Amino acid sequence: MILGPITEDVYVARIPDVDTTERRASRITHQIFISILRRVLFIVVSLFLRWLIWCVLGLLRIFKPFNYLFLVYPGTDSDLDGYCPRRLAKSWLFSKKPAIGGIISKSVGGRGLILVVPNTIKEFLFHKDVCEKVMQRLERIKAIVGAKSIAIAGQVPGMLSRHNLFLEKPFVRGNKGTVFCIMETVSEVMKKHNLEPGKFRIILIGVGYVGALLLSSLKEQGHNIVGVDIQINRKGIFLPEESRPFLKEADMVIVLTPRGSDFAPYTSDLKTGAIVIDDTHPKITQRPIGVNFYKVAVGLDGVKFYPHLPGYRAEWIPGCAVEAIYSAATGQFNGSSQQEFNKRAKELGFFAHLVS
Repeated sequence: MILGPITEDVYVARIPDVDTTERRASRITHQIFISILRRVLFIVVSLFLRWLIWCVLGLLRIFKPFNYLFLVYPGTDSDLDGYCPRRLAKSWLFSKKPAIGGIISKSVGGRGLILVVPNTIKEFLFHKDVCEKVMQRLERIKAIVGAKSIAIAGQVPGMLSRHNLFLEKPFVRGNKGTVFCIMETVSEVMKKHNLEPGKFRIILIGVGYVGALLLSSLKEQGHNIVGVDIQINRKGIFLPEESRPFLKEADMVIVLTPRGSDFAPYTSDLKTGAIVIDDTHPKITQRPIGVNFYKVAVGLDGVKFYPHLPGYRAEWIPGCAVEAIYSAATGQFNGSSQQEFNKRAKELGFFAHLVS
């Protein structure tokens, strides 16, 4: 039992919410059910129903059932297990072949089709042929269903540019949508903590495809921000040792590493009271006491993912999907400035969830 103040002199007893064994068991059962359902659907649809579904969607194209495509993929081999047994997923039956993974409910940008490919982020990073084949097949699917825009989740758009593969219409680059989501989250966090631009220190971890645009956009708003580039090799992701003193002084840290676990070795450097804006997937789970963590999450009235993406709630929209919806709704692809994009996205109704 905890005593909580009502006035300076009066205290009442508050009983904390208790997560009962039944609730935990129910939640675990639900998660197991969703995981099994996702596996079964992926295998059945990919192996037995793929061409039938494409034929049906092709016939329905005149009714424009889907306005945009959104491709997701596992971050690691362990994530892959959530969709399909690992050995089967890496075989020629599945590799580099997008399969239907779900739908996104109708909103201002229309209805979305979720596609899943079993290739991991490392395969996209180190194998150009994986990137080329997946892009070619996405364009074929777009032609079949009559979609307007295509978005690829997470870090892959940046990796495509490393292979000299550039995203042009109907693909969206995803960086403006992601930057919008982070900037909206930063704005909401500033309101909650009564912060003003330029009066607190921000460290940005990851100054690449998204990070460079985010860095310049926040500087334009008057923020005191320093970017730290990450080092990527086959063993993992690392921060330069000379960057660690900056972490210890930071009031806010924006983390753009591919996975939350990439940042785990550096959480001990964070000072008490620091704020972390987490745009990793899976999210950062190693959270020191006294540090405030906020997950980047954006919503739009009417939008839900069926089934929800692993690690996301049904109503959370990844930044790259925000950009696909934006382009499907406005007809604008990759051309507007970040400031113009942010303004129009707000007009369309996108908003930040403040998730701690």
